[in-house]
Amino acid sequence: MRRHQHLLTITLLTIAGCADQSRISGSPPDDRVSEIAASAGVASANASAEKQYQVTIENMTMGQVFSPGVIATHTKSASVWEVGSQASEGIRKIAEDGDEATAVSELSGAPGVFEVISTVAPINRIGGPAGLPSSRTFTIGASANANRLSIAVMIICTNDGFTGISGVKLPGGFKPDSYLVGAWDSGTEQNNELFSQIVDPCQMAGPVPADPDGNGRVETIGGVIARHPNITGVGNLSVPLHGWQFPVARITVQRLR
Repeated sequence: MRRHQHLLTITLLTIAGCADQSRISGSPPDDRVSEIAASAGVASANASAEKQYQVTIENMTMGQVFSPGVIATHTKSASVWEVGSQASEGIRKIAEDGDEATAVSELSGAPGVFEVISTVAPINRIGGPAGLPSSRTFTIGASANANRLSIAVMIICTNDGFTGISGVKLPGGFKPDSYLVGAWDSGTEQNNELFSQIVDPCQMAGPVPADPDGNGRVETIGGVIARHPNITGVGNLSVPLHGWQFPVARITVQRLR
């Protein structure tokens, strides 16, 4: 595992210093005039077909900060992550390192994917470091056929845990949909719960302080995405402080236009 932690670490320091899915909710020649007009008509039609949504991710835990992650709109046939399937390299890097760059790159321009955005900054735990919000809101586009939404953000004080939604249908009307979501394991790293194999921002954000060690050792496995077993206390993590109860997050989707 490559420990690309710099963006996550810097963002945490800067901001602080300043049932896993439940729905609740010249003029051209004459012979080119018609061609250009037709192209313009297609562009106009595509623009009018685009829909816009507001997505809010709210951290519902007291012991886990969420890393930067990825949000994507896509067709039903496209997939960002699926339970029972191997994690893509992009999802692996989110789940292990809180590094969303690979996922954004993989999904941008991929077949069936309409729009991809990074959540850019961490989302605080309840009662976490002052100045870091416990919810963030994003705007993303979609279309009539690309009407599915997927999200993945790392649960920072885990080896390879993440939360999000996978291929949920976007609301057709303007009434918001809300999802209470649980935790997932990418199946790519042993859950030994050792600070030496968990990103340093875990120690920095608390609730259990520890000196960052920069250690990059890792025990990799070739599993598949599955429900996360939660914190068990086998390593440095604290069950009462780092553990969680369902839901881990609330995700609310509201159509804007």
